[in-house]
Amino acid sequence: MKFIDKKGFTLIEVIVVAGIIAILAGILVPIVFKEIDEAKITRTYADERSISNAVFVFRKDTGRWPVMNDVCNPVVTFMSGDGNYPGDVAAKGFDLTVDSSFNNHLPQNTFGCYSNWKGPYIARISTDPWGNSYICNIKGFSTAGAPVWIISGGPDGQMQTNAADITVSGDDIGLRLQ
Repeated sequence: MKFIDKKGFTLIEVIVVAGIIAILAGILVPIVFKEIDEAKITRTYADERSISNAVFVFRKDTGRWPVMNDVCNPVVTFMSGDGNYPGDVAAKGFDLTVDSSFNNHLPQNTFGCYSNWKGPYIARISTDPWGNSYICNIKGFSTAGAPVWIISGGPDGQMQTNAADITVSGDDIGLRLQ
């Protein structure tokens, strides 16, 4: 009897290789996802620093905080970027009475209310990495000692930080301006 010399892998070899690949994937996938989450948090802090810098340069140039509404009355109490508000914003004490967009004040002087406006101070403020809006309780600028936050609801998209808190709570990611 004559055997034909065939090249290839046995079923056992294929199963062993598949098992090794499955074990490596089981180890690496959680590490990769953790790094993706860390990158989103890092991006959020960087975005908030950029917004903060834009607000302070805006203040330096115009002599006022970005509080003008569409008829040039200084009554804005709340600002946001693109996207939906994080959940529970009103319940956490953020005053939504007169809301406006960062994008009406910092990238452009939409309402023409600010003298000495030398912007744009920042490009359009888009959503946080989870698709929600960066928010700011602008009302706090008019109250001595009140905290003013630029804040993201974080990965869960829910606001855990109260507007009057001096530190962020839960998984919120925030930068205190005042």
